[in-house]
Amino acid sequence: MRRQVIVYGGLLALALGGAYRVWTSPSEVDSGQSVTVLSGAAEELERVHYRSDKLDLRIDMKTDELGRYGWVRAESQAAPDAEPPPADNPHAPPPEEGGVSEFKAGKSGAAALEGLMPFRAKRLLDGITDDKLAELGLAEPEATLEIVRAGREPAQYEIGGNVYGGANVYVRETATGKVYVVDAKVIRPLQSGKQTLPDREIVGVETKLIAALSITGGEATAEFEQQNPDDPEAVYWTTAGGSTKNETAAAWIDKALRMRASGYVQADETPAGLEEVFSFRVRTADRKSITVAVKRGYDDNGEDLWYATSEHTRGLVKLQRALAVEVAADLASVLDAGAS
Repeated sequence: MRRQVIVYGGLLALALGGAYRVWTSPSEVDSGQSVTVLSGAAEELERVHYRSDKLDLRIDMKTDELGRYGWVRAESQAAPDAEPPPADNPHAPPPEEGGVSEFKAGKSGAAALEGLMPFRAKRLLDGITDDKLAELGLAEPEATLEIVRAGREPAQYEIGGNVYGGANVYVRETATGKVYVVDAKVIRPLQSGKQTLPDREIVGVETKLIAALSITGGEATAEFEQQNPDDPEAVYWTTAGGSTKNETAAAWIDKALRMRASGYVQADETPAGLEEVFSFRVRTADRKSITVAVKRGYDDNGEDLWYATSEHTRGLVKLQRALAVEVAADLASVLDAGAS
């Protein structure tokens, strides 16, 4: 009998210990449920403003013919890094450049905004009095977050410390004093937004959705059509109106669509004397049209620099040089292939 009592007592202690750990370690629990911190539809979101001692980041929602997008203004609050990160450390964060950057938010930005409207938490913590705020990193919050919805007062939040394991973070609603446990993945994109939020794409359309692509270089033009775009095994490009595979066009188009922006050109940095080298226009199956103009400039040492504009970028972007040079070098051959 005594042995049974000891066994059951041990099991009870283990159960209580496990329950306590689950409660204090929300990163290990996923009940599939959530608490709504701030309700609303995605289209109601007007602005998100994140502030910390390192970064002041604001995302304003805008709308044009191509749809809705976020425009970001990010200002570093910390001094620029004096030295670049060690070359032998691939996991080192990018160097802090300082100053103000403005750019269009890319897919990671869209994902971050989806996590904020509606704004959900894993759970609401009860009984958090002022004397307990320091334990949660909320006595002197690491950051603040403001969410603005159309026609409503701004909602203000304080960002505290990480919950056990770092997968969650404590968030306090300023107006009510309520404290929530929020998935860190919702907040993290804002903390590193200057590096992670910029849109790197210049077309912004999946290749399988493209019906035709026309190219212009100087006086010459060429137009190509994509056949069987939904079938990776049977897809190919032809000259417009033709039926024969055009391998030259396929190779050039593949490289052109892989060109990416390395950064946005700021208003006070617009280079003078840019020349347009070529452009290409993408037409999608649903008749959406996007034109990319590729331009070349030169730095003070005569080194060529490459830029692009399109309806998708909504501004002038710097291109990653190696691929842009390669695409420009093959321009004459693809124009010839379209004329044959």
